[in-house]
Amino acid sequence: MSGHLPKAPEDFHPIPEAKIAIIASMWHPDFVDGMVARAKEELLRLQVQEENLGIYSIPGSLELPYAAGQLFEEQPELDAILAFGVVLEGDTTHNDSVIQNVVHGFSLICDRFGKPVINEVIGVKNISDAAKRSADDLNNKGVEAVFAVSEILRFRDSITSTDGVKLGF
Repeated sequence: MSGHLPKAPEDFHPIPEAKIAIIASMWHPDFVDGMVARAKEELLRLQVQEENLGIYSIPGSLELPYAAGQLFEEQPELDAILAFGVVLEGDTTHNDSVIQNVVHGFSLICDRFGKPVINEVIGVKNISDAAKRSADDLNNKGVEAVFAVSEILRFRDSITSTDGVKLGF
């Protein structure tokens, strides 16, 4: 696991005006759904309005970058996308190519639209690793995704502020 978050969830920046989409792979729903549910809970706690939050199920992790691109294209008001999936290591190297293509695809989408895609598509060696990252605790990748999106949107707002005020870190 990645370790401890740099901030406690109660110290995450509120993002009440944010428009967020969550895209989630349909594979390994017990774990992906746990990450999505925790992300939604944390976003609502940070004052994201329910009507500004969309959740979409996508066939698999390889399709997530396509879905992200379509969402930014069709919903230009979106501020960010959180993406969730579980890729289980198998007997072949398919899992490696899936992860590599997902990361590359998200990179292309971020460059094209100038908006963040928070990648929580996790590669795991076994199901217990996925369970640890989707449990109802601070190791849940949904919490990590919300930390990242709250920080990056705060950063964006600090450098695009029209009043000339730069926020310190």
